[in-house]
Amino acid sequence: MQERIPRPRRSFIFTPGLKPEMFPKALASGADMVCIELEDGIAPKDKQDARIKTLKIFEKKQADDGVERIVRINSMRERFGLEDVQAILQTDNPPPSLM
Repeated sequence: MQERIPRPRRSFIFTPGLKPEMFPKALASGADMVCIELEDGIAPKDKQDARIKTLKIFEKKQADDGVERIVRINSMRERFGLEDVQAILQTDNPPPSLM
């Protein structure tokens, strides 16, 4: 069995799913991890729009730049969380990580 060496992560930045123009800025910030927010930072009336904009980002091939890309979904105990997962399962290019 090959031993995996843990990769240290020094910084983590959130960016709102409603503002896809901020995602490239977050990726260029030097953070080790960039998380697109669909949960607390998004009002209920904007959840669907944020989900659509977020998943559209992942339609394009992502650079192999060492930055971990994460999408923070809503709670699976809520309708919004179930809708997040359903939308992700229907896409051809899902985000590499969910939180």
